Amino acid sequence: MSPHHYIKLSLVLLVASVALEITLLAGLFRLSDVCYHGIHLLLIAVLVASQLTLFLTADKQYAGLKYAFWFALATTFTAVGDYVNSALSAVQPVALKLTWALFLFGAGYAIYCFAFWQFNKASLQQQRKSRFSGLQYLVALPILLVNILSWLQHVELLLHGMAVLYYGSFVFNATIYVMMPLFAIWFFHSSKYSTGSLLVLLGALLIPYSDLVLFATWLPNNPAVPSFQYYSYNWILYFSGQALITQFPAWVMTAEHQANVA
Repeated sequence: MSPHHYIKLSLVLLVASVALEITLLAGLFRLSDVCYHGIHLLLIAVLVASQLTLFLTADKQYAGLKYAFWFALATTFTAVGDYVNSALSAVQPVALKLTWALFLFGAGYAIYCFAFWQFNKASLQQQRKSRFSGLQYLVALPILLVNILSWLQHVELLLHGMAVLYYGSFVFNATIYVMMPLFAIWFFHSSKYSTGSLLVLLGALLIPYSDLVLFATWLPNNPAVPSFQYYSYNWILYFSGQALITQFPAWVMTAEHQANVA
């Protein structure tokens, strides 16, 4: 699989996923829980398999090839989290689902951030000193502020009496969900604001937002499983973010190929 093939496939999966969710929300037809959540798990499994295929079959001369492996490993952790969060899992109620998911998604997203950091560290060191290089860490401050205010307004009151989830989600929002969009912004800048890096940045913004929607809609009354509508709202945002952010290795390799050709 070439980097371009991965990019095209992930976009097709994104559009197909959104179209299916909208169709189901509109009530044009219904799916059983097994079929509905099975499709979700299949979609995320295809992303993992495609990243591994990219890693195994792309030109070994790509220095960015390692990112495909790291992202495949990271997405595997999130896929397990998707299963835990699904109605197929025996992990119940929602608070317990999200407690386990916090660790699984935390591991996956931490690897995303590590891959971003490795690329950006080398990329920014090669660039000349600029206004951005002097302010690159300050970009984290507005992201942190938005994350904390959103958590306080929409999540905090729902977590009283759930100590692990309360403190864990706050730390998650103040660390991983700051680094993910921050490093994606760095990538956007170092890539000279390319279309590919913009897509990755949009993915890095959709994933934290999907969790905000998830916590705010799933936790009230702490049901065994959320309603179909709440599953769907989250999935539209979450999987769109996954499909976009996992394009990162492919865009890095594409830029590398273009630089070598030039």
